[in-house]
Amino acid sequence: MKPFYWEFLSKKLRLRLDRLLFVGSFTADLASERGMRFVSGKAGGVRLDWLVDETDGIIADVKFQAFGPVGLIAACEVVSELVLRKNYNQASRITAELIDQHVRDRKEVPAFPKECDRFLNQALSAVDQAVEQCSDIPFNDVYDTTPIEIDFSEIPGGLPGWDQFALEKKIALIQEVMDKEIRPYIELDAGGVMLIDLKETGELIISYQGACTSCHASTGSTLSAIQKILRARVHPSLFVTPKL
Repeated sequence: MKPFYWEFLSKKLRLRLDRLLFVGSFTADLASERGMRFVSGKAGGVRLDWLVDETDGIIADVKFQAFGPVGLIAACEVVSELVLRKNYNQASRITAELIDQHVRDRKEVPAFPKECDRFLNQALSAVDQAVEQCSDIPFNDVYDTTPIEIDFSEIPGGLPGWDQFALEKKIALIQEVMDKEIRPYIELDAGGVMLIDLKETGELIISYQGACTSCHASTGSTLSAIQKILRARVHPSLFVTPKL
């Protein structure tokens, strides 16, 4: 029998529940065979098992066990998806908001109902437990790829009335998209991005902060993802230029 809040879960989230990819467990012996460190974070009815590369702190494989409602299982599945192939320092920056945004069908509609907040926090507590067991492993704080979510639906022709909006409104709309769909992912890499200026031509000047200032992806895959998201969510005329 499905819980009363099942119908309020996003379609993306229900699809993940129908095809769970990360259920299971690891052992210390298996980790040793693969030349990895075995890490297990526990919180209540949640157990997160990681195989961590001790040369760079990358989480090479993930499994979880969750004894509880569907909302808890869903939270653990999405957390596992997000931490895979990240280093443990990036994993420590994952938030409940980021988990929810990752599986939303529409940007303005939460994927998890309020009743699931405690399950998200429980999964994150298990992440914190696992991260603590990795604190002695070195990690690279300059990353080649910033994990921006680029699974988006395009608004044909951009936001209605865009050309008539005042500059201040255009900037406010762009800032809103950056706050919800770009900055949370860049912050996983200890980076940041600021909007500097918007030209009449549609050129958007941005400035990187933190680790992004020395990341190769800041002028490659990350820049491309930022531009694609803003063109899809705001207007196709926008093109993004980083201030170097």
